[in-house]
Amino acid sequence: MKLIKIFLLSFALLAGTTACREEFFQEARQQTNIATDIWGSTNDLERLIAGAYYGISSYEGFRGIHGLQMVHEALMSDIGLLHTIGVTDDWQQDVYARRNGRNDISLYSNMWRGAYQGAALCNEVIGWVEKNGPFKDQNGPIWTDRIVGEAHFLRAFIHFTLVRMHGPAYGANNAAPSIILSLTPSRDPFANPGRATVQQVYDQILADLEKAVALLPETYNPQRDPIEYQDRATRDAARFLLMRVHFQMKNYAKAREQADILISSNRFPLTEDPIEAWNKTGLGARGREVVWQYVQYSTSQQQWKSSPIGSFLGFTARGNNNINNGRTISASDAFLNAVGWTPASFTITGIPTARPPQTLGTAANFVIQARDRRLAQLWRAIPAGFDPRAEFTSYTRTYVWCNKWNRTATGNNNLFSFPFMRIAEAHLTRAIIRFRDNDRAGAAADLNIVRQRAGLDPITAATLTENDIHTERMRELAFEDDRLYYLQALSLPIPPGDRPGEQAIDWKSDRFAMPIPAIEADLNPGAR
Repeated sequence: MKLIKIFLLSFALLAGTTACREEFFQEARQQTNIATDIWGSTNDLERLIAGAYYGISSYEGFRGIHGLQMVHEALMSDIGLLHTIGVTDDWQQDVYARRNGRNDISLYSNMWRGAYQGAALCNEVIGWVEKNGPFKDQNGPIWTDRIVGEAHFLRAFIHFTLVRMHGPAYGANNAAPSIILSLTPSRDPFANPGRATVQQVYDQILADLEKAVALLPETYNPQRDPIEYQDRATRDAARFLLMRVHFQMKNYAKAREQADILISSNRFPLTEDPIEAWNKTGLGARGREVVWQYVQYSTSQQQWKSSPIGSFLGFTARGNNNINNGRTISASDAFLNAVGWTPASFTITGIPTARPPQTLGTAANFVIQARDRRLAQLWRAIPAGFDPRAEFTSYTRTYVWCNKWNRTATGNNNLFSFPFMRIAEAHLTRAIIRFRDNDRAGAAADLNIVRQRAGLDPITAATLTENDIHTERMRELAFEDDRLYYLQALSLPIPPGDRPGEQAIDWKSDRFAMPIPAIEADLNPGAR
């Protein structure tokens, strides 16, 4: 893509060996395919994949799609409330108002850059092996399928993330132009690729994921795989993404097939407290329910950066456990009322003895005492007058803040993990599909696995309603890049949330599709 060109060999080699590459990327230019004819070993292909993970995990500052896409969804859906007094950039207010007339918003430009740099490196791997076959070195026959499978998975993840932000919802107008499909290494430094239709993008995503399922190993094997692989995509991750894609495409039966496989494997039991998916740090540590997660760590071939998601949504700040002064999106009243988490009913403990600035709260303060373990473990409520930001001291009510990000058991939450795929989502996806297939007993069983893990009573099949499933999904997956796309997948209207004077918007509305960023459109006529 225009302005997305990289010196790929330098990127790949640097991606696995240095912790800070600001200077390199300031000098980076659009992709030139110096790579296709020079890779010399399976380890080179491994470094390309490491570089792709690094590229989509925010390679320089607030870039990449490991977290920032969640900010888009939180601003667009009905579950978030934007605190405008804490906003310094008007773009957040524009997105929250569901105005999509601007193509100069840095959030989307940065995601676009990181995403297509990751895709370029995936293309190098796929293109090399298609042309030359595996290397014959000691890792060639062992690693090649896995590496190619990861490339197809990551390319699908990139395209799926981008098409949901920049294209119409699937089923609204599948012939409409959406995003650029990046599929092959390019030798042309001034290529002007056009935008593929929504249908073309989804068809390619499915093709990539079918290949990923066929090529990726089922699990990490320390006798076979590099240590970095234990936190990267396996066949289960590809199946999970395939479930999401089919669900988004309203291929409900096919989505259920993947959910059935994932759940029946029993590799991801929903037997731990909710917080156990969110409090892990370091290579190879994960909650039992986690299928794929973001892990920041540094080894010889891998360096994932701290995700910027917590700067917008996290309760605590990166690098310490003080309250995050940058957060701008709390839970909306519409969300809290819908799920029965009304702040007026809360018992809040750990309130400091003095108000700011005398005492500043930390992660240990403002704990909500609740039967629902998700509310108690993953949310915080700050009463009026106790928010440490000076501009918020005038608040006369309690606001509820998500506390899923920037948390760690070690005290340094620059090094943290958070899940992108949890088995609870598979249960909830299967629950709504079963319910609509008139399998009320099956739907109740899936729903109750999630409810009972959270400490709630089961719901009987006889009394179960579709709204019960919607509500439970809101509680479970709030601010995890889900709510907007879930409603679109079910052809349901998008509620206004706390936006005054707004009405529900049809799921097919183009108000939720952001334009192609100016960094692409201004220089590439094919993307306009």
